[in-house]
Amino acid sequence: MSLRIDVLTLFPGMFESPFAESIVARARAAGQLDLAVHDIREWTTDRHHVVDDAPYGGGAGMVLKPEPLTRAIRATRGEKSHVVLMSAQGALFDQAAARRLSRLRHLVIVCGHYEGIDERVVEKEVDEELSIGDFVLTGGELAAMVVIDAVTRLVPDVIEAESLTHESHTDGLLEGPVYTRPEVWRDRPVPRVLLSGNHAAIARWRRDEALRRTAARRPDLLVALPIDAFDEHDRAVLEEAGFRLPGPGVAP
Repeated sequence: MSLRIDVLTLFPGMFESPFAESIVARARAAGQLDLAVHDIREWTTDRHHVVDDAPYGGGAGMVLKPEPLTRAIRATRGEKSHVVLMSAQGALFDQAAARRLSRLRHLVIVCGHYEGIDERVVEKEVDEELSIGDFVLTGGELAAMVVIDAVTRLVPDVIEAESLTHESHTDGLLEGPVYTRPEVWRDRPVPRVLLSGNHAAIARWRRDEALRRTAARRPDLLVALPIDAFDEHDRAVLEEAGFRLPGPGVAP
């Protein structure tokens, strides 16, 4: 399975370097990702290629005009395409959203800019608005890059499947600490359990460390998980870490 992504932006040059390296570049070379970046100005019809205008009602800044952007979206989307607008007002992009988008065949990502885009385009042409956090960027380009990177690595065979099962947010927890050679560095040894060859004990240690790290850094993730996601051992580890889960049937 491969994924096609079309990006609509006013600044296509921003995408050249980031996607010429690393996993996204390898996915493109292997035919697993078909990525095309388009300049919205290509769909203007005036001699100056104007894409923005002042907002009705007054106020600072400029708004992306509906005509060229609508033409751009309709020229790139197909029957089964999914159009995403990167917007500070969108739903929070997370690992679940990345997994969902990675299962699509064609994604069109619109990079908002200035004060935003004409609302009539959002209503008629956009399937979903996404945000990468509660802050404002100068445009949707950097946010689009984040989405493309997160989605591409989940496309089948882009990354070894086993690697994806042991990382932060896969099961709702943060990943615990990882180690490599040397066995002792600056008087700090690798935890002995990781050298034991006991796969069950290693899996239990990794689960415990993931629970401790999540409790310390992102307790909100624990609260969001269903009660039956934790066994008695998990609860004991969390209580030792200073985090108490609600009991069955008790709201957090």
